[in-house]
Amino acid sequence: MSFAVAPEEVRGVAETTAIKSVRKVECNIIPRAERVIDDSTFGRLEDAERVRTVKRWSEGDVSGVLHADVLGYFLLNLYGSVSSQADGDAYAHTFTLDQTILHDTLTLFVQDADVRQQKVAGGVISTLEITASTDDYVRFSASFLGKEGVDDTSALPALDTEYDFVGRDITVKMADTEAGLAGATALKLKDISLTLNSNAEADWVFGSYSPDNIYNKTFMIEGSFTRNFTDETLKDMYEGDSFKYASIVIEGEADLGGGKHPKIAITIYKLQLTDWNRTSAGDDLSTEEITFKAFLNTTDSKASQIVLTNTTESYVVGS
Repeated sequence: MSFAVAPEEVRGVAETTAIKSVRKVECNIIPRAERVIDDSTFGRLEDAERVRTVKRWSEGDVSGVLHADVLGYFLLNLYGSVSSQADGDAYAHTFTLDQTILHDTLTLFVQDADVRQQKVAGGVISTLEITASTDDYVRFSASFLGKEGVDDTSALPALDTEYDFVGRDITVKMADTEAGLAGATALKLKDISLTLNSNAEADWVFGSYSPDNIYNKTFMIEGSFTRNFTDETLKDMYEGDSFKYASIVIEGEADLGGGKHPKIAITIYKLQLTDWNRTSAGDDLSTEEITFKAFLNTTDSKASQIVLTNTTESYVVGS
């Protein structure tokens, strides 16, 4: 299965060709339909005579190893606003949440060997999950909604150099202020999961089987992590109403030139714990399992921000 994307210059209008192919992934973006049974009868015992299609769309998941350059296309769709600038021999892209339900959409190119190749306009990510552990690559899983797919014969871009990450590349910190994050002690975590949720929803109107639009709605970030239970700091934080600033920095070892490395720097401006649990079994180490959520910090006027450093010059069409 091959999968590629292109940001759309006109929202919901498919691009002619893909811009970025995604390295080997599990891709299950497939056609979906809603069908309604005609409940009128012919005065017979048979319950129905036919069924008709009323809606058609595309839906599914893509998952695999997280790479630094393709991630920007996903973040553009989720956040809706990006500012890019040269950073030595690399580029730094700052993603902030655009306060509109009409973020940039993606055209999705799906090729299933020699059996089927389609492109899907108006692609919107409903959820993007990033997971990491000490014994694997950092991985992602993205759920997409899109319009009805159409047959496509365009050549997908050749796979190019990409940059991956493993557990050693991750640093997670908490502090009482944003400025305090730099000097804070890194948490010794065993795993982490972060889910960005746009609550995407398709909108149908008369005149077409395919959605008229697919909107991103309320934006949420939630996550969880595990660490050894060595003190009651996080338990006390869970029991109280306090919050922390948090940073999740994933910085690879590849050299982009000029001492720059592929990097994902996630800042959460108001992190509160939503659940806490301790586990202990026999001779195993005692661990604590934490779930958290990002909330709007009214002082900073945002809940989160992501700065992505890589070799892509821009994620905006036509720039």
